[in-house]
Amino acid sequence: MDAWPSDAVVGPAAMDRDSAEDANRPAWASRDLGVAPAGYSPTSVGSAWSGRVVNPGRVPLLEPEQLLAAICGGLRGSSPLIGWARALGDLHAALIPVHLGRPQRPCDFDEPGIHADIARIVGEINAWAVFPPPRAVGACKHTHSFGEVISHVAKTYAEVLWTVRHSGDAELRHEAWFHLGEVREGYAELVTALRAGRVRLPRGWSGVCRPPRR
Repeated sequence: MDAWPSDAVVGPAAMDRDSAEDANRPAWASRDLGVAPAGYSPTSVGSAWSGRVVNPGRVPLLEPEQLLAAICGGLRGSSPLIGWARALGDLHAALIPVHLGRPQRPCDFDEPGIHADIARIVGEINAWAVFPPPRAVGACKHTHSFGEVISHVAKTYAEVLWTVRHSGDAELRHEAWFHLGEVREGYAELVTALRAGRVRLPRGWSGVCRPPRR
């Protein structure tokens, strides 16, 4: 199943030909983040790491630009977080027709299975991202696990790209870019705080039981 609706498999740089008139686009969004490779299967990503609990002592975090590039398939590397981010981007993109209330969907569309895959990958990221105890006295507690944060960034990225690609409303496109910029900035600040030991992340919870992926 092609997870990205229509022709939305593009990075922000590829949007230039369609929305170059948007002078308020953030500078970081104009970078070439790559194009998703053809034949990509979101359910295959991260399978080699499935079920592993990795504690490297200091988790190698992706910088904001690296995370966005990973989500759209423009980043290669050995970190399993790259594959998980890409898979989450595809899965959230696959749910966009559901959010839009479109009845026309592929015959093999499996909404419960997609939600189950998202929950599984979030859990794998949480198991992998075992951070050292915060060093700073009085470190604050964050509301979301690291896997939930990555999933939120991927969801925002997928929905913003769809909006920029398909909306004829210049103001809406600007609002979409602005929102993605806010999410990017929030992730950047979280990474800085984690490295400085100023924030604690919850371990995460799988939530209400979902049917297993078939």
